Amino acid sequence: MNVPQRLRGLLEVSFTLFTACLLCGVSPAHAADVLIGQSVELSGEASAKDNKAGADAYFNWVNARGGVNGNKIRVITLDDKRDPKLALENTRILIDEKKVVALFGYRSTPTVVAVLPMVQDRKMSLVAPITGAQALHSQQTDYVFNLRASYSEEAYRIVQQVTTMGITRVAVLFQDDPFGRELLAGFERGIKERQLTTVALASYSRQDMKLDAALTQIAAAAPQAVLMACTPKACAQFVKEMRARGQHPQFVTVSNVNSQDFFTALSGDCGGVAISQVVPHPGNVGVPVVQEFHLVRKSMETPPPLNYAALEGFIGAKLLVEGLKKAGDNPTPAKVAAALDAIKELDLGGLTISYSHHDRVGSRFVELTVLDRDCVIRR
Repeated sequence: MNVPQRLRGLLEVSFTLFTACLLCGVSPAHAADVLIGQSVELSGEASAKDNKAGADAYFNWVNARGGVNGNKIRVITLDDKRDPKLALENTRILIDEKKVVALFGYRSTPTVVAVLPMVQDRKMSLVAPITGAQALHSQQTDYVFNLRASYSEEAYRIVQQVTTMGITRVAVLFQDDPFGRELLAGFERGIKERQLTTVALASYSRQDMKLDAALTQIAAAAPQAVLMACTPKACAQFVKEMRARGQHPQFVTVSNVNSQDFFTALSGDCGGVAISQVVPHPGNVGVPVVQEFHLVRKSMETPPPLNYAALEGFIGAKLLVEGLKKAGDNPTPAKVAAALDAIKELDLGGLTISYSHHDRVGSRFVELTVLDRDCVIRR
């Protein structure tokens, strides 16, 4: 037999083995993707874009190093425009048609609350939702695995902090929806406990974003501080228009405003705005997970922004990856849920996560930060 004949023989054998592998449903050089589902607002205000950028950075970094248990992670993201009905339909598609093994990083209280019954009914894990809604912390949400502290905890800490600043007269601005009313309840609980005086209580509708009535009411009351429960766009607009009216109280809001759009909208006029935070400062490289975030960013041609929203997405992705590792080589929704449920005192790098059957809080980390004039966050 000459050399070409011998080569042909080897090729024929290789082809036969490859064909046999295909017929058996096994690819000789490709592991299965682990499918993760996400429904978030990608149009309109696109409030989830920084969270998603941070999470994608971590998932891509893990995939570049072989994935999880030899499997690559693939996130299927659908735009829900922050519409609860669309979020519900997206979730059905992700579970029933796309066959995801977990849901991840949903953002906005109304949309997350809308999908909770389906999450519970389908026994599908929802990991690291970007909302502190109390509904996610009840005993009826066995399949929700929170990363962040609740909004009520954030609101309470805010009232604690303004009290130490000698502030006694406050106003409250809230968005008239489940998100805003929940924070309002948290503010009012803290105000009552600390015996502060509420000089104005004003709301607005997210549907029309008309703030004139609230601005007039709060400006007339001349509060020392305004506690705000609003979207990034509404919060920024309110602060700018209050200052245009010559009002300069201490403005305080919660972590949902953490986005580059918020800082850009207030560009050059951020001084005196305080924000509660549920993850460490993104510039504090003394915290191991923040150092890891910086390391991953440096390896990327187009890194996510260096802000709290991107860092929260990054840490949430890390939490999910830890759950996938524990779920084994062939993760299923049931295996992922069981793996996450078993997490106790998991150190993600300076942020410790624990779950129990009756406690899905994850972390209770909260700190208050202040923006300087140029919108740089100071601890």
